[in-house]
Amino acid sequence: MSRFRYEGAVVVVDLPSGEREMLAQVLSDLRDLLISGGETDEALRRLKPPAHLDNAEAESSYRELVDDDLLRSRLEAIETVESTLSGAELDTSAVAAWMQSLNSLRLVLGEQLALAGIDLVSHEMPDTASAALYEWIGWLLEQLISAASEHPDL
Repeated sequence: MSRFRYEGAVVVVDLPSGEREMLAQVLSDLRDLLISGGETDEALRRLKPPAHLDNAEAESSYRELVDDDLLRSRLEAIETVESTLSGAELDTSAVAAWMQSLNSLRLVLGEQLALAGIDLVSHEMPDTASAALYEWIGWLLEQLISAASEHPDL
């Protein structure tokens, strides 16, 4: 069963209660990681790719310019998803917030799995809760994209 469907001019969220609870928990965990992890948590590395590989000063200046805005954007997107978990109708900005949050979750989980020595490129996912969560979030993102792509304005 699809977790998102296109109706009228919106995408409707249709998550079972257990999945809503799971997503709410991992979004809360992501928020905590974003707020407390800062520059020190390696799991956040994919959310902050360097803009200036060969120039530390330029990279530092860039980070000063964008990091607060990126953090604010991610936290606002998480808040939007949390407020629309239960059968809400998503407009264009809410669909973008969902995509941003699900993608951020996948990037962080992917980095955590890579740091644990799990090769995501091999497509042979281990039987772990983190790997299952990574796959499930990817599946949700795929379904959301599919539903949103049914309307060119979303």
